[in-house]
Amino acid sequence: MGVRYERWLIARGNTFSPAAASVVKLVEKLRKEGWIGDSGAYAVKTVENTFGADQAKRLAAGSEAMPATLTKDWLEDPEREELRLVWRAVKYPLNLAPEGEVTCSLEVHRCLEYVYPSADNIDAVPSVCRCGEDLAFEWDDEELVPAFAASTGIFAECEECSRTFEPSKGTATITNPFDGTKEEVAGGAAYRFAIKVDCGKSFVKDGKLAFAPELVALMEAEFGRQFYEVGCSR
Repeated sequence: MGVRYERWLIARGNTFSPAAASVVKLVEKLRKEGWIGDSGAYAVKTVENTFGADQAKRLAAGSEAMPATLTKDWLEDPEREELRLVWRAVKYPLNLAPEGEVTCSLEVHRCLEYVYPSADNIDAVPSVCRCGEDLAFEWDDEELVPAFAASTGIFAECEECSRTFEPSKGTATITNPFDGTKEEVAGGAAYRFAIKVDCGKSFVKDGKLAFAPELVALMEAEFGRQFYEVGCSR
C-alpha cells in the first residue's frame, strides 16, 4: 500500500464537461462554503517540453498563479484546454480526518479529452471504438509537460469515424486500496471534469474513506446530477 492518497469525484455518465461560467460559479461556492481559501491558489496547464528531463523546470513550466477573481475568459483561453485548478483545502474534504496537522489540496480538473488516472487498483476501461480504432493515448513526456500527472487519456471523438466515445458503455474494476473490495464501475475512472483531493500523507487508512457528504451534496446540487468516487493509494 502506498503512502499517499488521492480521490476523485466524477459525474455519472463521464461525459459531463461544464461551461467555464459554471466552473467560475462552482469555485465561488466552494470558497463561500469554506472549502477553499483566497491565497496560494495556482493553476497547472499542459505545455510544450522545452526543458528535457529537468524536473524542477518542468514542474514550474506549466504552473501559474490563479487570478484573484476567476473569470470565464481566463478559463476559455485555448492554452488552458487541459487544466488543474489547485487550492490548499481549508476544511478537510473527506469524511474521516486524521489526527494532528493535516495538509491536502482540493483541485478542479477540466480537459477536452478524457483523463484516466493510472494506479494499480484502477483497471482500464474499454477504449476501442466501434470502428476498431483504440482511442487511448499517453501524453508524450518528451514533447509535453502534461497537466495531469500519473494519468493516460482517451480521445473524446474518433478521428477515423467521428463517433463520440462514451466511457460508461464499458466497465472497469476498481479495487478499494484499504479493504480489497472490488467494484465494477461503468466508465471506470474516465472524466473530462472532476474534483480531486490529493491528501498526500494526511489520510486515514480505512475502507470507508470517502468524500465529505456535504461536499458531494454541494456538487450534485450545483450541477443537477449524481457523482461517484474513485480513490487510489500510491
